[in-house]
Amino acid sequence: MTTRRGFLESLFAVGAALPALRDDALPRLARVARQADRRPVDDITRDEDFWREVQEAFTLDRTIINLNNGGVSPSPRVVQEAMRRYLEYSNTAPAYTMWQVLEPEIEAVRHRLAASFGCDAE
Repeated sequence: MTTRRGFLESLFAVGAALPALRDDALPRLARVARQADRRPVDDITRDEDFWREVQEAFTLDRTIINLNNGGVSPSPRVVQEAMRRYLEYSNTAPAYTMWQVLEPEIEAVRHRLAASFGCDAE
């Protein structure tokens, strides 16, 4: 039998997973990068559609030319949006989301990152 507590916990768990499923910006950019891999560099440098996709991945001020982005590393739009969603989610029930939902995920994330980079999780 499902209890109210169990039902609410499952809602919070689903809510935590949803932000990761909302945006297709990263897959779009990955697709464009894969297509560029098969092309000569000269073609890519002149391909306005390619550079438009790269440009749209970031929320930069288009009224200025900033030649220092390599030194400050602005986050891609998809990262900023995910951070906003997680901040909003965390503020719905701070103590619960921090200690019951997000904190238990730290170890799983650490292990997935280690696997992605081919190193030991320790």
